[in-house]
Amino acid sequence: MSWEPAQVRTPGAGEVRIRIEAAGVSGYDLMIRGHWFLGFTKTPYTPGEDFVGIVDAVGPNVTKFTSGQRVAGWTFGQGGGYAEMIVRPAETLVPVPGGVEPVTAAAIITNYLTASLVLEKTAKVRPGERVLIHGAAGGLGSALLQLGNLADFEMFGTGSDRSSAFIAENGATPINYKTDNFVRRIRDLTDDGVDVVIDVVGGPRQLWRSSRCLKRGGRLVMLGMASIYQSGAAIIPLSLLTAGTVALLPNGVSVPMSPSMLSYPAKNLDWYTDTLTDLLEKAATGQLRPAITAEVPMSEASRAHAMLEAGGLVSKVVLTNSQ
Repeated sequence: MSWEPAQVRTPGAGEVRIRIEAAGVSGYDLMIRGHWFLGFTKTPYTPGEDFVGIVDAVGPNVTKFTSGQRVAGWTFGQGGGYAEMIVRPAETLVPVPGGVEPVTAAAIITNYLTASLVLEKTAKVRPGERVLIHGAAGGLGSALLQLGNLADFEMFGTGSDRSSAFIAENGATPINYKTDNFVRRIRDLTDDGVDVVIDVVGGPRQLWRSSRCLKRGGRLVMLGMASIYQSGAAIIPLSLLTAGTVALLPNGVSVPMSPSMLSYPAKNLDWYTDTLTDLLEKAATGQLRPAITAEVPMSEASRAHAMLEAGGLVSKVVLTNSQ
């Protein structure tokens, strides 16, 4: 990746131009840069799925936003967030409440929307159910913890020793994946297992062990393949094969597939805007507190990617533009 000048166009009908203040860095951005998706993406390409900034100009027929207003948005796989300016359809933007800093709002968008979709639509977790979250100290994992805490789930979270306090502070029982056998630990803590496992690590061995943490009729949700950076792309078909095997076992365990975060919000704009608005309002009232491990200048996005690829981070990395 390189930081280069580019032309910024005037917004057309129904569009808004935003001067970006902050943008989140996600595992999806890393996969795009690493060309994990066959045929996508063609360069030159500007990564960045979520952004927060100030409205710079509005196109014809835009009445909801005015210049100087702070807004947040998601690009639904189209990228463009690693920049100083972006032009987006007005219908994909939501206002940022007063008192919510740009970096806080940027840390909310992708992770908390994804967590909301998984908890409500995919796993369909009910109050009082037990949930095991792998990678609980990461950006997505911490979003799952905070939303689960608000919803009154009984939660367990795997992480390293240095993330144990963070996991406990966010409402879950920490399990050290380096020193503890998490399957045995869950059995010790619950007797019959948990109702839901949300696995962001992936890989056949990891998924098989996750399935053994479930009680009869439980749900195993594959939410990522973080181990792909160490094990390579071969774990994807092996993971799918393992998930299919788990779903065929005669213990009632299911493996619900989560809708694509690249298509579901774009096809369900009311869900997207209503949910993001609610999440940002919860941040404004202090109900959600996204943790940010580092703020990196936008021009040093390659350094932020290196930080994520090294692993072991607690919470979210956010890129910022100096104003």
